[in-house]
Amino acid sequence: FGIRPSVVIGHSVGEYAAACVASVLSLEDGLTLIAERGRLMSGLPRDGGMTAVAADETSVRDAIAGLEAELSIAAINGPRSVVISGRTATIATAVGRLRTAGMRTVPLTVSHAFHSPLMEPILDAFETASRTVTYSPPALTWISNLTGQPMTASPDAGYWRRHCRDSVRFSAGVDALVAAGCDILVEIGPQPTLVRLAAQCRP
Repeated sequence: FGIRPSVVIGHSVGEYAAACVASVLSLEDGLTLIAERGRLMSGLPRDGGMTAVAADETSVRDAIAGLEAELSIAAINGPRSVVISGRTATIATAVGRLRTAGMRTVPLTVSHAFHSPLMEPILDAFETASRTVTYSPPALTWISNLTGQPMTASPDAGYWRRHCRDSVRFSAGVDALVAAGCDILVEIGPQPTLVRLAAQCRP
């Protein structure tokens, strides 16, 4: 359609697409990585879940303290939009604490507990697979999920390992978009999900 972005950002799996648009990965290498990620994750037990919490990051961290071995914050999507992820029974414990503290929670329909300790069994294998592809420095501004800041150098296999496990810092990424001078955001996806989250971050 002739649209040329100045800056790209993804969200979890979408970061692979953003990396391809920024010429960090070729399309073929991006597909190789995302297919291997999916293959490895499909072999994990389906005993995890994810829940959205309408609260700030600090409040959620305080509420889930002590449960970190089986649960973590999967995404910080806005000032009061956090997702937790982990073992189903531990999620239930966390939800009880969160609701007692007056926080609203909504379970998400997912196959696995992404960005949680339950991903750890596949991390070594995925890092090994990530060493087989070629990385280039970003050809345009690419906002990282891991830091919420522009990536200036080529990622490495360790980056994609951490990306599977660590929190998606989308809210910080939206701040970086604004700092870069972006005033028009276009979402490429089946539903207008991320633009709504972005509007919560920066109306």
